[in-house]
Amino acid sequence: MESSKTNNGADLLADGQSGFMDALQKGPDHLPSNLFSGSRYRAFIGVKAHANTISHARLVALEDTYPRLRERLGDEAFNQLSRDYLEYGDVRQNDINGLGRDFAEFIDAQGVDKASSDLAHIEWAWLKSYHAADAEALNMQDIAALDEAALMELPIAFHPSVQHIMLHAPLAPELGLEVPADDHLAAIAIVRQQNDVLLFPQTTEQKDIFICCKNSVLMRNLLESAVETIGETHAVEHIFALVGAGFLKRSDNEQN
Repeated sequence: MESSKTNNGADLLADGQSGFMDALQKGPDHLPSNLFSGSRYRAFIGVKAHANTISHARLVALEDTYPRLRERLGDEAFNQLSRDYLEYGDVRQNDINGLGRDFAEFIDAQGVDKASSDLAHIEWAWLKSYHAADAEALNMQDIAALDEAALMELPIAFHPSVQHIMLHAPLAPELGLEVPADDHLAAIAIVRQQNDVLLFPQTTEQKDIFICCKNSVLMRNLLESAVETIGETHAVEHIFALVGAGFLKRSDNEQN
């Protein structure tokens, strides 16, 4: 009997939501008479005002999520893409915090330039890094405290806040990163240090070392992969740079 009551409640909620949307899309004549007290027209005005408030909040949420992309595209173009996106698939079912989850992929499909697409992916990755779980990152003092044998057997993994975005075009200047003009960038690595989310432009060599970390369980594995990938000369240098920037942590998985 309790299950029946629950199902009836869910059915009523679904019917109410359906009637709510019908009224917004087709007009006040489609507003169910039992949904609100008062006249159908006055109820519709209230529903419409509420919907407009929600719609505005969604647009503002996208603006807050992608401020640099908005700066790059301009208000008009960004606003139109945002409105189109909010009508796409099941986007409206996302909560405000997750509203922009698929926006970068959406604008990819709309044919925006590659630098703008990269920028959108970077901005969403920045947000994911900011909200990621916390963990204690390895630092150079941790490394220095180990003898060679212990260091080689050190289990490692990426810090939970790490994000990695491959680039398909020169970096958008709106990102505000100073990069030497002669550096050919291949990716952006992102990590949260304390409360600051930091972006690290990567050359192809740095990107290749970074990717080696994904399949490494022990420091020994990472060093071997790095040497095989770019040679011994720069392998250790790049690995220490990753440690110094807080990209790595001691892994919970200590299997060889």
